[in-house]
Amino acid sequence: MQRLRGSHGRRPHVWGAACLAGLVTIGLLPSGGCLQPQSRLTLQERRQLEQRALALLLRAGQSELDVVRTHAIEALVDVAPDAGLPVFREALTSQSPLVRYAGCVALGETRDSASLKAVRLMLGDPDARVRLAAAFAAYRCGDTHQARVLVQMLNDHPDEKVRAEAARLIGELGEPKALKRLRLAVKRESVSYVVVHIESAMAKLGDRRSLDHLMQYALKSDAVTIVLALQTLADLADPGTRETLEYRLHNDADYLQTRLIAARGLGRLGVDDGYKLALESLTHAAADENEAMQIRVNAALALGAIGDPDALPALRRLAEMRNDPRTQVAASYAICQITEALRPR
Repeated sequence: MQRLRGSHGRRPHVWGAACLAGLVTIGLLPSGGCLQPQSRLTLQERRQLEQRALALLLRAGQSELDVVRTHAIEALVDVAPDAGLPVFREALTSQSPLVRYAGCVALGETRDSASLKAVRLMLGDPDARVRLAAAFAAYRCGDTHQARVLVQMLNDHPDEKVRAEAARLIGELGEPKALKRLRLAVKRESVSYVVVHIESAMAKLGDRRSLDHLMQYALKSDAVTIVLALQTLADLADPGTRETLEYRLHNDADYLQTRLIAARGLGRLGVDDGYKLALESLTHAAADENEAMQIRVNAALALGAIGDPDALPALRRLAEMRNDPRTQVAASYAICQITEALRPR
């Protein structure tokens, strides 16, 4: 089996967006959740589990369900980019704009210059967000002239979601020189949703003032802005954000999804304070199946970031549950993160 690359625990973008819907407020113990006795897996069991988890992600990367396919593509970028390359390339031919978008972003994140010709064809895609992703991928694969597409859509596109996505992708380019453009854009922007994305992009490019703004948003703002800010803080894994993340994690009256994002961010900082909550939340039950899915997905992502191998049996059980492929993908992703981190260097 191909060796997995080191996991960075980055936030899968579509999962992150999904958790904005159906937020639920609960106390420390999720309804229907309880800690199951854990037994640490042997080395052979871990290897077998890792192989099965990777196989599931590769299959899900070709799913007929566009959201599942996109989730799997984002996970593969992080834990098995070489094995996932055929999946990323095939995604460009999908009928689903969401899948084409994910394929372009994946090829950009892996800097697959061999796919540059195919990526350039996507610059004429009828979907604006696919065109954005294609411009991002082309830039990352060597065609730096395509940065202008991202800047133009950030400045001029009438759809606020497209402007927000342009800002996000500019932040993912990793080019500090883009800060000048983003600073001009944030002064012009009047929609708070887009402003938070611009601030997030600036923070990812090293702007400390924007990082401070995000911590303020995460402490006191509307629910959607809090989640968006926390997601970026979790991505950044900056030690200076620990106090903010701990505040959100330990607020028992807060939305459970918000607390789980904070747990993931702390996990990336090497702090396992959210382990118990995340483990309990893997079995969260709710009348709304979509709500239960969102909570279980966020719990799995938190456990993957925390990296405790004692969570593997519970994640295996979640990956084996066939009632929702989105939770299967999240559990498999977390399994691959944990098992990769256990390998001797």
